[in-house]
Amino acid sequence: MLALLLKGSAPQRILCLTFTKAAAAEMAIRLSTRLGEWAIAEDGRLARELEELTGAKPKAETLDEARRLFARLLDTPGGMRIDTIHAFCQSVLRRFPIEAGVAPHFTVLDDRTAAEVLQQARAEILAMPELAAALGEIAGHTGEGGFDELIGEIAGQRAKLEPLLADGVEQLLTRLRDLLGVAPDETPENIVAQASHDFDDGMVLAAARALRDGDKPSDRDRGESIIRWLEAPADRAARFDDYAACYLTQKDEPRARIYTKDFLRDDPQEAVTLDAEAARVIAAVTRWRAASLYAATQALMKVADALLHRYRRLKRRRALLDYDDLILITRDLLRRPGVAPWVLFKLDGGLDHILIDEAQDTNPEQWQVIAELAEEFFAGEGGRELNRTIFAVGDAKQSIFSFQGADRTEFERMRRHFAARIGAAHQRLEQIDLDLSFRSVPVVLQAVDAVFANGAAADGVVPPGAHLQHRPHRDGMA
Repeated sequence: MLALLLKGSAPQRILCLTFTKAAAAEMAIRLSTRLGEWAIAEDGRLARELEELTGAKPKAETLDEARRLFARLLDTPGGMRIDTIHAFCQSVLRRFPIEAGVAPHFTVLDDRTAAEVLQQARAEILAMPELAAALGEIAGHTGEGGFDELIGEIAGQRAKLEPLLADGVEQLLTRLRDLLGVAPDETPENIVAQASHDFDDGMVLAAARALRDGDKPSDRDRGESIIRWLEAPADRAARFDDYAACYLTQKDEPRARIYTKDFLRDDPQEAVTLDAEAARVIAAVTRWRAASLYAATQALMKVADALLHRYRRLKRRRALLDYDDLILITRDLLRRPGVAPWVLFKLDGGLDHILIDEAQDTNPEQWQVIAELAEEFFAGEGGRELNRTIFAVGDAKQSIFSFQGADRTEFERMRRHFAARIGAAHQRLEQIDLDLSFRSVPVVLQAVDAVFANGAAADGVVPPGAHLQHRPHRDGMA
């Protein structure tokens, strides 16, 4: 920020986006404090600071410009634009409410009010008779406390859910059924009923009796379990889980073999029968899992669609927007045909540089807003002779806000996106590795680097093709 101001960039044309209000306030305080010190610093000290900042000995006029920056900042309407992404989006929507389709007098929900509105939407869907079956299905998977968590998760993930539900729940469920390979008439119940009766149980029973009569205790125990299930046809469907367990490990994975080598040697034909039965049961379990997943997801999507519809309606009625709305509506505004070019033109005239802090915790929807804002930065020469820039500080290894939608892979994807856009504009993307550690000592850092030199350990922590290596600032210390 200081370097841009020294080069003559207008303070109001620099947009700084950070993660929290506290960080934004801290940046603003540091900036004004530093500029205030420059305004009264003696020449020698100021020259040393500027040389450290820019890498070149400053000229006399540069010293004069540095001293004037504090006054320029004070004269800037509204001061430096240092905001959280939510505060910035709120300012955009305040400026273009009609274009965005929001009430000009909208109020931003605090967390408490948002929870109250969500609870009201929850109460409405619980009273809907048409959702009784779906709610019953969900109740089989979660308790009361878990249901409230689920409702909060639906609201928190609506940026991903709403595009899926845009064409209607049934169309989404048809796609899901095709993906899972579940036939329209298949349910978990009829899959279990079919698997419990539609097979040659006489052959399986004979093989199980041979297994029970074997020499090994494990063969005898498993044979007895199979026989008990086969000899109670009325209870088979209710006890199918017990029967399936004979063919599965404790991790619910198919057993490599359900009998010992002695049984295979002594009763090879019965072993073939049991192998075939194991394959049949495992196929039925696989179909049952797919159908169960479909039934649970079907219920979840019906509830989610109803909940999000009522949540939107309740907010619209009271001219309320929550924090996610600020991001999503701004993103949609900057993409809207016929409207976006006008909005971008108005914003375009006011932005020359975008700086993003804690970029590893910027979620995909927030990146989409930033990408739309910067779209014109690299689209040929503008009306002013200016090198417009985007600058991001982030460390993928420190991404800790996945519960708020942060995605480490999105950070890498956006780096590639901007690298391509910058390259197409015949400009250069500088990538500066932050590998100097101020927090630890050489022996600890060497151990960490050795662990993450392993590809399996590095996956998800270090970008593909990158090599993790720390340089200790505290060199020579134990």
